[in-house]
Amino acid sequence: MMAVAEKTTLGQARDLTRLAAQWLQLLSFAAYDGAPVYSPSVCYYHAMLDPGVSDTERLTACRAMERSVRRRLLAEDLAAESNRAGHRPVDPYKLHWHTTRDGAALWMIVHLLSVAIRGFENEGVTT
Repeated sequence: MMAVAEKTTLGQARDLTRLAAQWLQLLSFAAYDGAPVYSPSVCYYHAMLDPGVSDTERLTACRAMERSVRRRLLAEDLAAESNRAGHRPVDPYKLHWHTTRDGAALWMIVHLLSVAIRGFENEGVTT
């Protein structure tokens, strides 16, 4: 776990990028069926995890992975919608997730990536 400390916006963006990459690797994320799994064989893996990479490369990787993860999240949401059509769980407050377990994890990864992107952009990092 990360130690809680005061960090710059750029430091936070780097940390969020690393966390998103760790989640992608943990989930064996693939942009689509048959695509390479997120691993050292994928170029963005290195751009997101290598501490020696420039913030410009990190930002480029975050943007690309955010698009891929959003597309996959849509597929997970559709799968959940199809499943829910036959089974309507009780949700009195209308606050249950309307996605799969992977979809919920992908939603979190998109959030990590979007906050990281904003952090890089707010610090003047450009691509």
